[in-house]
Amino acid sequence: MPTEPPLDELLTLDAVLERIKERSGRVIGASTWRSYVAREQAPGPVRRVGRLPFFSPDDIDAWIDNRPGRGNWRTGDTDR
Repeated sequence: MPTEPPLDELLTLDAVLERIKERSGRVIGASTWRSYVAREQAPGPVRRVGRLPFFSPDDIDAWIDNRPGRGNWRTGDTDR
């Protein structure tokens, strides 16, 4: 059985939102983040304590680094 990561190595929702702001300059609200996670457009929590989600810093950093940005979510042919 896999071992759960320790809580002190994970990010709370507030810490995720702050990290996004610090690294990208973009402000994302908690409800927007939750909707991204629900639509699988952002990494989900790796652990929960009660109802509180905790996220992997590596997953969040990878998401920030690979996020296409506002208005650039279209996939497929770019010759339009």
